Amino acid sequence: MKMLFPAAILTCCLGLSTALAQQPDPAAAGDAKPTAESIRQLLDVLQARAMVDALPKQMDAYFNSFLSKFVEGQSLSAEQQKAIEKQRQKLADMMQEVFNWPAMESIYQEVYGKTFSQSEIDSMIAYYSSPAGHAVVVKLPLAMQNSMAVMQQRMQALIPTIQQMAKDTAAQIKAPPAATAKDKSG
Repeated sequence: MKMLFPAAILTCCLGLSTALAQQPDPAAAGDAKPTAESIRQLLDVLQARAMVDALPKQMDAYFNSFLSKFVEGQSLSAEQQKAIEKQRQKLADMMQEVFNWPAMESIYQEVYGKTFSQSEIDSMIAYYSSPAGHAVVVKLPLAMQNSMAVMQQRMQALIPTIQQMAKDTAAQIKAPPAATAKDKSG
């Protein structure tokens, strides 16, 4: 669950950043621009609203997980607990303000409208409405979460090596410069 938020954000960001980076004009390709209704239909089959609605909850869980590790083993006073709860609420309010469906739907409408043609939107609707497409919609976040977990494990395995490399580098920098040829001859 703790990796779900980064995976969800990554999914949204990858989808939007890929679309923004390759903004072909559908009309230039001789195909009609998609209608707002067709984009809405695509967003429905992609379950985009459910993903957006889940982001604040996922961020709260991520915040709690991060905070738990940060204060692990410490006894917190009532005042500290209150401060934490105040920050959680502030974060929840911020996430709800930024990641609400009306705001995100307008972004999707703009980006998808500039990026895809009507025939491409129609094809995606057909695919994502199929059993295979539906499986992608449902399982891709889990696949990304599992991938992130594996990458995190691999990074954990590298940490001792990276730390040792940093120590070795620091030791090299702190070591006195090698004696020059003149110092050796004299």
